[in-house]
Amino acid sequence: MNAEELVLLYQQGNRDFSRANLSQIQILQVELADIDLSRTELDWANFSGTNLSKANFSRANLSNARLIKTNMAEANLNSADLTEADLSWANLEKASLARVDLNEANLSQSFFRDANLVDANLAGANLSRANLSGANLSRANLSGADLTGVDLSGADFTRADLTEANFTNANLSYASFNRADMSGCSLRQSDLRQASLQGANLRSANLRSAILSGAILKDTDRGNSSLATISQLSLTNSQKDNQIDLRAANLTGANLTGANLQNSNFRFALLFKAILEKTNLENASLVDVYL
Repeated sequence: MNAEELVLLYQQGNRDFSRANLSQIQILQVELADIDLSRTELDWANFSGTNLSKANFSRANLSNARLIKTNMAEANLNSADLTEADLSWANLEKASLARVDLNEANLSQSFFRDANLVDANLAGANLSRANLSGANLSRANLSGADLTGVDLSGADFTRADLTEANFTNANLSYASFNRADMSGCSLRQSDLRQASLQGANLRSANLRSAILSGAILKDTDRGNSSLATISQLSLTNSQKDNQIDLRAANLTGANLTGANLQNSNFRFALLFKAILEKTNLENASLVDVYL
């Protein structure tokens, strides 16, 4: 089936094209809302500029596909293969992408507000300048992903793998990182106001100039069993690479109760009204800290 035949059948009222082999098909700037392309072979396909809102792509093969500026709002992409696909500038608002494979995909400037990305694989994906506010990314794999400048306000990263991810200048306000693995990630100049980081692992993370005003770093209702974020690092003098860099960080009102910040660097940090009860600051650098 070629592109012209598919579009003609769609215009005649046919919506079911599931399980078809449409590899390398080229359909640009066409109306295909509500189309069923589940379990379809669409590798190297080009749907740029096409309206695919509420389309069904569940378990489809879209590897290396071009979906630039497509409208996929409320589409079903559960368990689809989108490895190395280009979804830059695409609209995926409220789309369902549970267990989707977006490994090395280009998602720059894309719109994922309130999307479901539970258990998604976004390892190495480019999400720079994307909007994922309110998205559910619990248990997702974003290791090594580029999230520079991304709006992730209110997003859920519970138990997600965020190792070596780049959150530089990202909006992470009110986001949930509970028990997420954030080791080695860059949070430079990110906005973590009111974010929840209970039990998260921030070993070797870079939070230089980050804003953590009101961030929740420990579940006070559970005592030491849920020491958050920068706690549980057990940093020692022999592990200098694991020091937390909090230079110039804004920690106004942050709850650091019981956190282990041994050897951490707080130079020029703002700790006004921060809660430091039972915090371990042994050998920490507190030069020019504002308390």
